[in-house]
Amino acid sequence: MSHAVEYREVAKADAPKLVPFFEAFYGQWFGEPVTSNSVQRRIDQARGIETFVVAEREGKLLGFASLRLVPSLDLTPYAELSDLFVAGLYRRQGVGRGLLGFIEQRARERGADRLILTTGLKNVEAQWFYRAVGFEDHALAMKKSIGVSKAGNPREIRAAQRSVLWRRVDATGTESFLLSRDDTGWHLEGNVVALLDREPAHIRYRVACDPSWRARSAQISQDRAGVQREVHITVREDGRWWVEGEEDARLRPCTDVDLEISPSTNTIPIRRLNLALGQDSEVIAAWVRFPALTVELLPQRYTRTGANQYRYASRDFVTDLEVDDLGLVTRYEGGWSREAVADPGSSTLK
Repeated sequence: MSHAVEYREVAKADAPKLVPFFEAFYGQWFGEPVTSNSVQRRIDQARGIETFVVAEREGKLLGFASLRLVPSLDLTPYAELSDLFVAGLYRRQGVGRGLLGFIEQRARERGADRLILTTGLKNVEAQWFYRAVGFEDHALAMKKSIGVSKAGNPREIRAAQRSVLWRRVDATGTESFLLSRDDTGWHLEGNVVALLDREPAHIRYRVACDPSWRARSAQISQDRAGVQREVHITVREDGRWWVEGEEDARLRPCTDVDLEISPSTNTIPIRRLNLALGQDSEVIAAWVRFPALTVELLPQRYTRTGANQYRYASRDFVTDLEVDDLGLVTRYEGGWSREAVADPGSSTLK
Protein backbone atom coordinates (compact mmCIF):
# COMPACT_ATOMS: atom_id res chain seq x y z
CA MET A 1 0.00 0.00 0.00
CA SER A 2 1.49 3.34 -1.03
CA HIS A 3 1.37 6.23 1.43
CA ALA A 4 0.34 9.73 0.43
CA VAL A 5 2.92 12.42 -0.22
CA GLU A 6 2.70 15.49 2.00
CA TYR A 7 3.61 18.93 0.66
CA ARG A 8 4.52 21.59 3.20
CA GLU A 9 6.77 24.54 3.91
CA VAL A 10 10.25 23.73 5.14
CA ALA A 11 10.98 23.27 8.84
CA LYS A 12 14.27 23.65 10.69
CA ALA A 13 14.46 19.90 11.26
CA ASP A 14 14.59 19.41 7.48
CA ALA A 15 18.07 20.92 7.04
CA PRO A 16 20.06 17.66 7.56
CA LYS A 17 17.73 15.78 5.21
CA LEU A 18 18.16 18.47 2.54
CA VAL A 19 21.98 18.18 2.41
CA PRO A 20 22.11 15.44 -0.29
CA PHE A 21 19.38 17.23 -2.27
CA PHE A 22 21.36 20.48 -2.31
CA GLU A 23 24.52 18.58 -3.24
CA ALA A 24 22.77 16.91 -6.17
CA PHE A 25 20.96 20.05 -7.37
CA TYR A 26 23.50 22.82 -6.82
CA GLY A 27 26.71 20.78 -6.81
CA GLN A 28 29.94 22.79 -6.96
CA TRP A 29 27.94 25.95 -7.62
CA PHE A 30 26.74 26.01 -4.02
CA GLY A 31 29.95 27.90 -3.31
CA GLU A 32 30.78 26.22 0.02
CA PRO A 33 30.59 22.78 1.64
CA VAL A 34 26.98 21.61 1.83
CA THR A 35 26.28 21.00 5.52
CA SER A 36 23.22 21.16 7.73
CA ASN A 37 24.35 24.58 8.98
CA SER A 38 25.00 26.01 5.52
CA VAL A 39 21.66 24.71 4.20
CA GLN A 40 19.81 26.21 7.15
CA ARG A 41 21.68 29.50 6.74
CA ARG A 42 20.73 29.72 3.05
CA ILE A 43 17.07 29.03 3.86
CA ASP A 44 17.10 31.65 6.62
CA GLN A 45 18.70 34.20 4.27
CA ALA A 46 15.94 33.66 1.72
CA ARG A 47 13.10 33.75 4.24
CA GLY A 48 10.68 36.56 3.49
CA ILE A 49 11.72 36.49 -0.16
CA GLU A 50 11.44 32.79 -0.99
CA THR A 51 8.86 30.27 0.15
CA PHE A 52 10.70 26.95 0.36
CA VAL A 53 8.56 23.79 0.26
CA VAL A 54 9.30 20.08 0.48
CA ALA A 55 7.61 16.84 -0.51
CA GLU A 56 7.67 14.17 2.20
CA ARG A 57 6.43 10.61 2.58
CA GLU A 58 6.70 8.70 5.86
CA GLY A 59 9.33 11.13 7.14
CA LYS A 60 11.51 10.85 4.02
CA LEU A 61 12.05 13.89 1.79
CA LEU A 62 11.44 13.28 -1.92
CA GLY A 63 12.07 16.74 -3.39
CA PHE A 64 11.86 20.48 -2.89
CA ALA A 65 10.73 23.64 -4.64
CA SER A 66 11.05 27.36 -4.07
CA LEU A 67 8.57 30.16 -4.80
CA ARG A 68 9.45 33.83 -5.11
CA LEU A 69 6.72 36.48 -5.10
CA VAL A 70 7.81 39.51 -7.14
CA PRO A 71 6.11 42.89 -6.63
CA SER A 72 5.84 44.94 -9.81
CA LEU A 73 4.24 48.04 -11.30
CA ASP A 74 1.35 45.87 -12.48
CA LEU A 75 -1.82 45.74 -10.43
CA THR A 76 -0.92 42.27 -9.22
CA PRO A 77 2.43 40.67 -8.35
CA TYR A 78 3.73 37.70 -10.25
CA ALA A 79 5.22 34.50 -8.88
CA GLU A 80 8.44 32.81 -9.95
CA LEU A 81 9.32 29.15 -9.54
CA SER A 82 12.99 29.61 -8.72
CA ASP A 83 13.92 25.96 -8.01
CA LEU A 84 12.40 22.50 -8.38
CA PHE A 85 14.15 19.20 -7.70
CA VAL A 86 12.94 15.63 -7.19
CA ALA A 87 15.32 12.81 -6.26
CA GLY A 88 15.82 10.35 -9.10
CA LEU A 89 14.05 7.43 -7.41
CA TYR A 90 10.83 9.40 -7.09
CA ARG A 91 10.60 10.98 -10.51
CA ARG A 92 7.68 10.21 -12.83
CA GLN A 93 5.56 9.40 -9.79
CA GLY A 94 3.69 12.71 -9.60
CA VAL A 95 5.97 14.32 -6.99
CA GLY A 96 7.05 17.16 -9.29
CA ARG A 97 3.45 17.85 -10.25
CA GLY A 98 2.48 17.84 -6.59
CA LEU A 99 5.19 20.35 -5.70
CA LEU A 100 4.07 22.59 -8.55
CA GLY A 101 0.44 22.34 -7.45
CA PHE A 102 1.40 23.34 -3.91
CA ILE A 103 3.48 26.25 -5.23
CA GLU A 104 0.63 27.44 -7.46
CA GLN A 105 -1.79 27.35 -4.53
CA ARG A 106 0.56 29.44 -2.38
CA ALA A 107 1.07 31.91 -5.24
CA ARG A 108 -2.68 32.39 -5.75
CA GLU A 109 -3.23 32.84 -2.00
CA ARG A 110 -0.72 35.70 -2.11
CA GLY A 111 -2.38 37.49 -4.98
CA ALA A 112 -0.22 36.41 -7.94
CA ASP A 113 -1.96 35.98 -11.27
CA ARG A 114 0.84 34.21 -13.16
CA LEU A 115 3.73 31.84 -12.48
CA ILE A 116 6.95 32.03 -14.47
CA LEU A 117 10.17 30.03 -14.49
CA THR A 118 13.48 29.74 -16.32
CA THR A 119 15.19 26.51 -17.29
CA GLY A 120 18.32 25.64 -19.24
CA LEU A 121 18.16 25.83 -23.03
CA LYS A 122 19.66 22.33 -23.23
CA ASN A 123 17.55 20.84 -20.43
CA VAL A 124 15.07 19.27 -22.84
CA GLU A 125 13.60 16.85 -20.31
CA ALA A 126 12.72 19.69 -17.93
CA GLN A 127 11.19 21.68 -20.79
CA TRP A 128 8.99 18.72 -21.73
CA PHE A 129 7.85 18.35 -18.14
CA TYR A 130 6.96 22.03 -17.71
CA ARG A 131 5.04 22.13 -20.99
CA ALA A 132 3.17 18.97 -19.94
CA VAL A 133 1.92 20.70 -16.77
CA GLY A 134 0.70 23.81 -18.57
CA PHE A 135 3.67 26.13 -19.01
CA GLU A 136 4.25 27.67 -22.43
CA ASP A 137 7.15 29.46 -24.09
CA HIS A 138 6.78 33.14 -23.24
CA ALA A 139 10.06 35.05 -23.43
CA LEU A 140 13.80 34.68 -23.86
CA ALA A 141 15.70 34.77 -20.57
CA MET A 142 19.11 36.46 -20.71
CA LYS A 143 21.80 36.99 -18.10
CA LYS A 144 24.99 38.94 -17.57
CA SER A 145 27.52 38.09 -14.87
CA ILE A 146 28.44 41.21 -12.91
CA GLY A 147 29.76 39.78 -9.64
CA VAL A 148 32.84 37.97 -8.42
CA SER A 149 33.27 34.77 -6.48
CA LYS A 150 34.13 34.73 -2.79
CA ALA A 151 37.75 34.21 -3.79
CA GLY A 152 37.66 37.67 -5.39
CA ASN A 153 37.97 36.47 -8.98
CA PRO A 154 35.29 36.38 -11.65
CA ARG A 155 33.76 32.92 -11.90
CA GLU A 156 35.56 31.05 -14.63
CA ILE A 157 33.43 29.87 -17.51
CA ARG A 158 33.75 26.17 -18.19
CA ALA A 159 36.40 25.72 -20.85
CA ALA A 160 36.22 22.79 -23.27
CA GLN A 161 39.42 20.73 -23.33
CA ARG A 162 38.66 18.00 -25.86
CA SER A 163 35.70 16.25 -27.48
CA VAL A 164 35.93 12.61 -28.56
CA LEU A 165 33.91 10.06 -30.48
CA TRP A 166 34.44 6.46 -29.33
CA ARG A 167 33.14 3.31 -30.98
CA ARG A 168 32.73 -0.15 -29.48
CA VAL A 169 34.88 -2.82 -31.09
CA ASP A 170 33.23 -5.77 -29.34
CA ALA A 171 29.57 -4.79 -29.69
CA THR A 172 27.23 -2.17 -31.10
CA GLY A 173 27.70 1.22 -29.52
CA THR A 174 29.12 4.75 -29.80
CA GLU A 175 29.86 7.55 -27.36
CA SER A 176 30.25 11.28 -27.91
CA PHE A 177 32.22 12.80 -25.05
CA LEU A 178 33.37 16.22 -23.82
CA LEU A 179 36.07 16.97 -21.25
CA SER A 180 35.95 20.48 -19.79
CA ARG A 181 37.17 22.34 -16.73
CA ASP A 182 36.37 25.42 -14.67
CA ASP A 183 37.34 26.87 -11.32
CA THR A 184 35.72 23.93 -9.49
CA GLY A 185 37.65 21.21 -11.34
CA TRP A 186 37.10 18.77 -14.19
CA HIS A 187 33.86 17.76 -15.90
CA LEU A 188 33.23 14.63 -17.99
CA GLU A 189 30.05 14.55 -20.07
CA GLY A 190 28.99 11.78 -22.42
CA ASN A 191 26.18 10.47 -24.57
CA VAL A 192 26.24 6.72 -25.17
CA VAL A 193 24.06 4.83 -27.62
CA ALA A 194 24.36 1.06 -27.23
CA LEU A 195 22.57 -2.25 -26.96
CA LEU A 196 22.09 -3.37 -23.37
CA ASP A 197 20.75 -6.89 -22.96
CA ARG A 198 19.62 -6.70 -26.60
CA GLU A 199 17.61 -3.53 -25.99
CA PRO A 200 18.67 -0.17 -27.49
CA ALA A 201 19.65 2.32 -24.81
CA HIS A 202 20.62 5.99 -24.62
CA ILE A 203 22.74 6.96 -21.63
CA ARG A 204 23.67 10.52 -20.68
CA TYR A 205 26.01 11.31 -17.81
CA ARG A 206 27.98 14.04 -16.09
CA VAL A 207 30.84 13.32 -13.70
CA ALA A 208 32.54 16.13 -11.76
CA CYS A 209 35.99 15.93 -10.18
CA ASP A 210 37.89 18.46 -8.13
CA PRO A 211 41.12 20.00 -9.53
CA SER A 212 43.14 17.01 -8.24
CA TRP A 213 40.79 14.56 -10.02
CA ARG A 214 38.97 13.30 -6.96
CA ALA A 215 35.39 12.39 -7.83
CA ARG A 216 32.79 14.80 -6.43
CA SER A 217 29.52 13.86 -8.15
CA ALA A 218 27.93 11.85 -10.94
CA GLN A 219 24.54 12.14 -12.61
CA ILE A 220 23.48 9.35 -14.96
CA SER A 221 20.22 8.99 -16.90
CA GLN A 222 19.25 5.98 -18.98
CA ASP A 223 16.47 5.59 -21.53
CA ARG A 224 16.05 1.92 -22.42
CA ALA A 225 13.06 0.19 -23.97
CA GLY A 226 10.95 3.24 -23.24
CA VAL A 227 11.83 3.24 -19.53
CA GLN A 228 13.77 6.19 -18.13
CA ARG A 229 15.86 5.82 -14.99
CA GLU A 230 18.39 8.00 -13.19
CA VAL A 231 20.97 7.77 -10.44
CA HIS A 232 22.69 10.63 -8.60
CA ILE A 233 25.92 10.23 -6.65
CA THR A 234 27.63 12.86 -4.50
CA VAL A 235 30.83 12.71 -2.46
CA ARG A 236 31.16 14.95 0.57
CA GLU A 237 34.32 16.65 1.73
CA ASP A 238 34.67 14.07 4.53
CA GLY A 239 34.76 11.24 1.96
CA ARG A 240 31.23 9.95 2.55
CA TRP A 241 29.29 8.85 -0.53
CA TRP A 242 25.60 9.48 -1.07
CA VAL A 243 23.43 7.72 -3.65
CA GLU A 244 19.95 9.09 -4.31
CA GLY A 245 19.87 11.08 -1.10
CA GLU A 246 21.03 8.22 1.13
CA GLU A 247 24.52 7.66 2.48
CA ASP A 248 26.04 4.41 1.20
CA ALA A 249 28.62 3.43 3.81
CA ARG A 250 29.95 0.64 1.55
CA LEU A 251 31.44 3.27 -0.75
CA ARG A 252 33.60 5.06 1.83
CA PRO A 253 36.82 3.36 0.62
CA CYS A 254 36.18 4.57 -2.96
CA THR A 255 38.24 7.27 -4.63
CA ASP A 256 36.78 7.21 -8.14
CA VAL A 257 33.57 6.78 -10.12
CA ASP A 258 33.69 4.14 -12.86
CA LEU A 259 30.92 3.82 -15.43
CA GLU A 260 30.72 0.29 -16.79
CA ILE A 261 29.37 1.61 -20.10
CA SER A 262 32.11 4.17 -20.89
CA PRO A 263 35.90 4.39 -21.33
CA SER A 264 35.91 7.99 -20.13
CA THR A 265 36.12 7.29 -16.41
CA ASN A 266 39.43 5.44 -16.76
CA THR A 267 40.84 8.94 -17.16
CA ILE A 268 39.99 9.81 -13.55
CA PRO A 269 42.46 7.46 -11.77
CA ILE A 270 45.01 7.84 -14.59
CA ARG A 271 45.12 11.60 -14.07
CA ARG A 272 44.78 11.46 -10.28
CA LEU A 273 47.53 8.87 -9.75
CA ASN A 274 49.98 10.35 -12.29
CA LEU A 275 52.04 7.15 -12.18
CA ALA A 276 55.68 7.04 -13.20
CA LEU A 277 56.74 4.57 -15.89
CA GLY A 278 56.67 1.04 -14.43
CA GLN A 279 54.75 2.13 -11.34
CA ASP A 280 51.39 0.63 -10.35
CA SER A 281 48.67 1.45 -7.85
CA GLU A 282 45.46 -0.11 -6.60
CA VAL A 283 42.27 1.91 -6.26
CA ILE A 284 38.68 1.19 -5.30
CA ALA A 285 36.00 2.61 -7.56
CA ALA A 286 32.28 3.13 -7.17
CA TRP A 287 31.27 1.05 -10.17
CA VAL A 288 27.98 1.96 -11.83
CA ARG A 289 26.49 -1.08 -13.59
CA PHE A 290 24.24 -0.97 -16.65
CA PRO A 291 21.37 -1.36 -17.29
CA ALA A 292 20.56 -1.94 -13.60
CA LEU A 293 22.17 1.38 -12.51
CA THR A 294 23.38 -0.27 -9.32
CA VAL A 295 26.57 0.94 -7.62
CA GLU A 296 29.18 -1.55 -6.41
CA LEU A 297 32.71 -1.50 -5.01
CA LEU A 298 35.28 -2.48 -7.62
CA PRO A 299 38.98 -2.93 -6.74
CA GLN A 300 41.19 -1.96 -9.69
CA ARG A 301 44.89 -1.84 -10.48
CA TYR A 302 46.58 0.51 -12.93
CA THR A 303 50.14 -0.08 -14.13
CA ARG A 304 51.92 2.39 -16.38
CA THR A 305 53.61 0.28 -19.03
CA GLY A 306 54.65 3.04 -21.45
CA ALA A 307 54.53 6.77 -22.02
CA ASN A 308 50.88 6.52 -23.05
CA GLN A 309 50.11 2.89 -22.14
CA TYR A 310 48.50 1.38 -19.06
CA ARG A 311 47.63 -2.13 -17.95
CA TYR A 312 44.21 -2.21 -16.29
CA ALA A 313 43.19 -5.13 -14.06
CA SER A 314 40.06 -5.75 -12.03
CA ARG A 315 39.10 -9.10 -10.51
CA ASP A 316 39.73 -11.59 -13.35
CA PHE A 317 39.64 -8.96 -16.12
CA VAL A 318 42.85 -7.56 -17.62
CA THR A 319 43.30 -5.29 -20.62
CA ASP A 320 45.62 -2.67 -22.07
CA LEU A 321 44.80 1.00 -22.54
CA GLU A 322 46.36 3.63 -24.75
CA VAL A 323 45.69 7.26 -23.89
CA ASP A 324 46.43 10.71 -25.27
CA ASP A 325 48.15 13.65 -23.57
CA LEU A 326 45.00 14.41 -21.52
CA GLY A 327 44.69 10.82 -20.33
CA LEU A 328 41.69 10.10 -22.57
CA VAL A 329 41.47 6.61 -24.03
CA THR A 330 42.49 6.23 -27.66
CA ARG A 331 42.34 2.41 -27.58
CA TYR A 332 40.72 0.15 -25.00
CA GLU A 333 41.77 -3.33 -26.07
CA GLY A 334 38.70 -5.47 -26.64
CA GLY A 335 36.35 -2.60 -25.82
CA TRP A 336 36.59 0.83 -27.41
CA SER A 337 38.54 2.74 -30.05
CA ARG A 338 38.69 6.46 -30.66
CA GLU A 339 37.17 7.33 -34.03
CA ALA A 340 37.52 11.14 -33.98
CA VAL A 341 38.72 13.99 -31.75
CA ALA A 342 38.40 17.77 -31.73
CA ASP A 343 40.24 20.34 -29.61
CA PRO A 344 39.03 23.87 -28.68
CA GLY A 345 39.27 26.19 -31.63
CA SER A 346 39.22 23.33 -34.11
CA SER A 347 36.33 23.26 -36.55
CA THR A 348 36.95 19.73 -37.76
CA LEU A 349 37.26 16.29 -36.23
CA LYS A 350 40.61 14.56 -36.62
